[in-house]
Amino acid sequence: MEEKVYFQAEHVFRQAVETLFLEEKTKLQSLFPHAEIYHVGSTSVPGSLTKGDVDIQVIVNQEHFNSSKEVLVKHYNINEGSVSSDTFISFKDDARNPPLGIQLTVRNSSLDIFWKITEVLRENKNLRQQYDQIKQEFNGESMEEYREAKARFLTDLMKTNDYKNKGK
Repeated sequence: MEEKVYFQAEHVFRQAVETLFLEEKTKLQSLFPHAEIYHVGSTSVPGSLTKGDVDIQVIVNQEHFNSSKEVLVKHYNINEGSVSSDTFISFKDDARNPPLGIQLTVRNSSLDIFWKITEVLRENKNLRQQYDQIKQEFNGESMEEYREAKARFLTDLMKTNDYKNKGK
């Protein structure tokens, strides 16, 4: 059976999301004092539509990537449905409420993008509204088709000056 996707307003999840993020950030900071840790994705963008899951980006230098991955494997499940490389791997814990995703990325690698996309969406109301429009169109519809539309939108977002001018 085809997976469907559903969205609600971010504020519906805000309290549970903030609690889980702070709990996980504390844990991750203790495991990786050298890492940058960001709450990313739509639950971190006030006023947006979201599936309600918490996404966290953990950014490390290349020399810390493999050891960080080994530590995360002991605490979370690898997200088998996601890309994996020597600069990126995704983990998940669907048993958490709300569900949790962790993206481990190497600093300045090709997938060190989540924090930048999130900041652009927080700061640019027009882009946030465009993204929410896509979510409204796919609410209750095919997850796969939503992901394709989302990928097209994010590809376009990354071509904007707002994205290109984001720096650390």
